[in-house]
Amino acid sequence: MNPAHLGPTRVYGHRGSPRRALENTLESFDRAEAEGADGFELDVRLTFDGEAVVHHDPELLHGDRRVSLSSLSLLELRQEPVRRGEFSGDVPTLREVFFRYGGQVSYLVELKSGPSPRPSLLEFRVAALLKQFHLTGKALVLSFSAEILRRIREIEPQIETCLIFDGTAYRPEGRLWPDLPKGCQSIAPQLALASERLLAEARSAEIPVHVWTVNDPVEAARLASMGATSIITDVPAELFPLSAMSPAGAAE
Repeated sequence: MNPAHLGPTRVYGHRGSPRRALENTLESFDRAEAEGADGFELDVRLTFDGEAVVHHDPELLHGDRRVSLSSLSLLELRQEPVRRGEFSGDVPTLREVFFRYGGQVSYLVELKSGPSPRPSLLEFRVAALLKQFHLTGKALVLSFSAEILRRIREIEPQIETCLIFDGTAYRPEGRLWPDLPKGCQSIAPQLALASERLLAEARSAEIPVHVWTVNDPVEAARLASMGATSIITDVPAELFPLSAMSPAGAAE
């Protein structure tokens, strides 16, 4: 079983440590690692030339205009840093992230829907990199798209997947989470949906729960005590002590 599902509640830096550095950059991940995070949540999209890169938004400021990331080649993307407020940095490739940290940390890899040079290329690229770096046992692939999760499992059945959802997602009447695609055994609810009942029902069904985005240490401790598998946070340094809290022990 993927180690992301085992042991005490884990703390994942949401795009690294975004309050200390530009999100989804190597500097942000370096800071999250230094602050004690068990791993990183990161977002993956494709460039025009089919490179898997780590970036959240479908667009970015390029020169004096906003352009779609999928319209830029990796070379064009690297011509100037991304800027947001006081922070700036380069958009890393997923390969660079895996090469830098390897198996020293765990990964929550979110695949973002968007244009692709060919069908399923994003899923193929990510599956190939996870296999190449021997990280299928250290990573969980997440998406709001059940179809993306279904496809990556077809490409590489060893990859574990997780369905992300918020209050806009359709949930069958009486159910607290959407129907899961074939092979998907984890859920990632938005914080507002991570109720005591949801955590209890998920625990009974042996479904790991990864909650986002939790920045209040008291709230994080409450979720850990109810058995949350992991907490995704913008402030890993403030939540790091949760890494020593056992849900099993808290429930006894």
